Amino acid sequence: MKRRLLASTIVAGWAALGPQAIAHGLPPGGVAPRSSCTALTGLTLPNTQILSATQKSGYCNVIGIINKRVSTQDPDHFTYGIGFALNLPNTWHGRFEMMGGGGTDGSLQPDPQGAAGVELGQGWAVAADDGGHEDNATNAVGGHQDDDANAGGSAHFAIDAQARRDYGYNGIEKTTTISKQIISYFYGFETVHSYIMGCSNGGRDAMVASQRSPWLFDGVISQNPGFNLPQAGLAEAWNEQVLGKLATSTDINGQPFIPDTLPPQDLQVASAAILSACDALDGLVDGIIDNYHACTAKKVYPALASYTCGTGSHGSTPHGGTCLTGAQVDALKKIYAGPVNSRGQRLYSNWFWDAGIWTPPTAPGAGWGFWNVVTAPVPGVNTAINLTLGAGAIPMIFQTPPVVTPVNGPNGQEAFVFKFNFDTDAPKIFTKTAAYPESSMDFMAAVSTDLRPFRARGGKLIISSSVNDGIFSGAAIARWYRNMDRHTSGRATDFARLFMVPNMAHCGGGAATASFAVNELNAITDWVEKDIAPERIVATNTNATSPYPTGGLFDPRIAQNFPTGGTRPLCVYPKTAAYKGSGMTNDAGNFACIDPDFRPGGDHDFHDDDDGRGNDRH
Repeated sequence: MKRRLLASTIVAGWAALGPQAIAHGLPPGGVAPRSSCTALTGLTLPNTQILSATQKSGYCNVIGIINKRVSTQDPDHFTYGIGFALNLPNTWHGRFEMMGGGGTDGSLQPDPQGAAGVELGQGWAVAADDGGHEDNATNAVGGHQDDDANAGGSAHFAIDAQARRDYGYNGIEKTTTISKQIISYFYGFETVHSYIMGCSNGGRDAMVASQRSPWLFDGVISQNPGFNLPQAGLAEAWNEQVLGKLATSTDINGQPFIPDTLPPQDLQVASAAILSACDALDGLVDGIIDNYHACTAKKVYPALASYTCGTGSHGSTPHGGTCLTGAQVDALKKIYAGPVNSRGQRLYSNWFWDAGIWTPPTAPGAGWGFWNVVTAPVPGVNTAINLTLGAGAIPMIFQTPPVVTPVNGPNGQEAFVFKFNFDTDAPKIFTKTAAYPESSMDFMAAVSTDLRPFRARGGKLIISSSVNDGIFSGAAIARWYRNMDRHTSGRATDFARLFMVPNMAHCGGGAATASFAVNELNAITDWVEKDIAPERIVATNTNATSPYPTGGLFDPRIAQNFPTGGTRPLCVYPKTAAYKGSGMTNDAGNFACIDPDFRPGGDHDFHDDDDGRGNDRH
């Protein structure tokens, strides 16, 4: 939303520039600073220290910390505070962007350029924060560290209730507020348009802001959002326990060794089976299941049976690259159905079946295998993200009160995951105590479907999500969007649009048209500033050759039609991309966004329960 100037003398000078400048809020050529960069170190702001202000080529780099304190609740009495960085261009064009974080935060980007990588260079002011804690003593915000390997590792901060709040929502709000004050002082103008953009936990940051602080941002881009992250944590534990039953050895911590349970050649088989069932449903065999709505268990289960060793038609040698064992097939079915308690009540969400379960080595990304099975193979060590980053977050951040565990050892974080009880531990994502008055779902979830305050203020929201990215269920964000649409009487697209991306790994990569951040940024600015709503976002695949091997498991048409070096449209949910029947298959212009005629029922029912409480409420 547009703001006004700070002082009458500036107002007079601005008005003299003419109607065009007034209409856009700033002089057409942008605004230069009215003070030196280094002078910002003397700026007095509420509960804030400006630690440095350094003039760089084309911009001023500011580092600071908000609400710095020594914790009394943390037994280590570590120092906490919201570290932030703000880059101020030499010529500013009125826009501000807050970059979302990632993972469990704890690492400040000291020189933020913008989430799409182009914003600062286009004259935006850009800020980032560390989520209220720091993982490295060499950080730019004062040399403190909030990690303790014997008590939660990088998730140790969650022992402090304020640090939990800062991570969940307060860091973004405080950094944005302080950044806008610095901008006003530095340029003599208030911010014209405010945006936030982030992926994963940063996508969660963006959705939280639209729900909890609807006045902060005019435009919100939320990519692969962990909007119900504590619930997704239940799925992390569920998946590892399911895979653990396939393990034939233990790791250095005495826990099931997961990398051998579904090695890459087996995930490739799973991808081929899913494609054999669903690739043609969108009218084009190309390795991308655009009509993911129609790719139900009723279609996928027979394909998995065909690829089952011994009883199917694709060989009988386990781990030989042509078939899956019956136990592996059963595990995948259980994982894709989603976590449940002993009464069979859903705790998170089911998942869309998607070919992206396998990430080809020539199209790398943090895909399903990285999260659930293995990242970098290390003998005797579980390196799946669920068992490293996730294993710290599940007991320390998502449970209330936090369960303080060492990082390693027979009673460490891995052990907590493998022993997680879905009857007694799962409800603790909703627990509150006197010492921790906000549950994890309170301080970090963005599950509200009431976005009326954000809409009333004129805010615009773009969400993009992998159909199935390995950590967050695409079915969950699609279901949230449908529920939000009902809450707004079917008018969600007036201010919020969801774009689903088949095959994409977590926040990019994979055998997919996964490069679209700049186009997404242009879409939100056009929507906010010109009232041009995006009907499609063009995405690019940067693979020079098809990542799918020709012959063997895969239909030869896949390698032929895969959009190598080309573009495809991302469509406004629930529409999906469909080939028009002629022209190059790597040209977005040859695809239309069509209504798949999705209706309630089947695997992806509108009314499936996934509120995490296990009570099957609709």
